[in-house]
Amino acid sequence: MNRIIKNVAILALIPLGFSSCKDSKVEDEDAKVEMQMRGEEANDTNNDIAQRGAENEVTFNEEKTAEIFKYYKEVKDALVAAETETAAKHAQKLSEKSQGEVLAAANKIASASDINVQREAFSELTSAMEPILDGALTSGEIYKQYCPMAFEGKGDYWYSNSKEIRNPYFGDKMLKCGRVEETLN
Repeated sequence: MNRIIKNVAILALIPLGFSSCKDSKVEDEDAKVEMQMRGEEANDTNNDIAQRGAENEVTFNEEKTAEIFKYYKEVKDALVAAETETAAKHAQKLSEKSQGEVLAAANKIASASDINVQREAFSELTSAMEPILDGALTSGEIYKQYCPMAFEGKGDYWYSNSKEIRNPYFGDKMLKCGRVEETLN
């Protein structure tokens, strides 16, 4: 008799287990829909993609650093707008003003015609920019921003002189995905 009660109890609990899995799938679908809605919201305002938001005026202790940051931002903005040719053009200008790791990453972006290759090289460019920007500002603020979903959930950073998130790794698909991680001033 106890064995029958145990079997009935187990059989009664099985649908609850499936229900929990189903609920989890529904939550996953809800999250996907929410992300798509964010992307659709961004698509509603195409000008919003190229808009740089409320940029802070920044000045640097060296003119060369100012030029490098200017072209870095232009590459970032082109990637946000998914404009591969524009990104390549600005990366070419950046490579003319830079050396070392910045030069190598800029050359990769300039020579690539695939947006995903450019975005991977932009990750390298951002890493190479950190020592250049560290301690280089004389006024204003630069924001180190982070997207946790970039590169299949590994996450990655970029720099901006606007607090508004404009994601170079996803562009209009997830324009505002990210957060400010650090403020350089």
